[in-house]
Amino acid sequence: MNIAEEHFSILWPRHVEGMIALLSELREAFDGDLDSTLILAVVGAAILPKDQLPYSFSYSELLKRRDIDFRKPLNTLSIAQVTGIPRETVRRKIAKMEAKKWIARDENGHWKMGERGAEDLRPMTELSMKYISSIAEGINLARAGS
Repeated sequence: MNIAEEHFSILWPRHVEGMIALLSELREAFDGDLDSTLILAVVGAAILPKDQLPYSFSYSELLKRRDIDFRKPLNTLSIAQVTGIPRETVRRKIAKMEAKKWIARDENGHWKMGERGAEDLRPMTELSMKYISSIAEGINLARAGS
């Protein structure tokens, strides 16, 4: 049995509460378009890929240091393949995010966060951090009670 199954009563309510709050805020920020949320999440995942981040890299360090770039190349077709959203739909949604300066193309034509993306969407990032922290605290409670 995994930790989520074993400690369902501790973890599930934290997950559901956090997910509802996060999706509600994301839905509002993206004018009801959760596909665009997913697309931007893929861009963000390419910028901070889990296999390239230093172990001790913190969120506050990310906010302070703009010179850090762990980016993996990402194009529109790749986003469509990862998300299962049709390429033309991805292209249209990316064009809207590009107009808002949430994403931009780099010198090689790959997608990256735009000059307004991190700042405009910071409340969602911070809510995500709260959600993750709640799950982590639940895991700590579960382990302490075992």
